[in-house]
Amino acid sequence: MNKLQQLLKSAEDNQLVLGQVRKSMEKVRTALDELSSLLDPAYKPERKERKPRAAGTSATGARRGRPKKDQSAA
Repeated sequence: MNKLQQLLKSAEDNQLVLGQVRKSMEKVRTALDELSSLLDPAYKPERKERKPRAAGTSATGARRGRPKKDQSAA
C-alpha cells in the first residue's frame, strides 16, 4: 500500500513538472520566433521618434538632482 502511495505522489509531481516544462517551452518558442524575425535579412528596424527636450523647463536654471549640502549647517 505504501508503494502505491509513493507511485501516486511521484505521478502528481511529474505532472506538475510537465506543466512547468510546457509553459517554459512556450516562452522559449516565442523568444525564438522573435529572434528569427530579427535575424531575417528583410528586417528593417524602425527609427524611434524622440521628442525634443523642453527648452528651459525651470525658470531659475537650477541643476537637476539632489541639492548640495549647506556648509553653514554642518
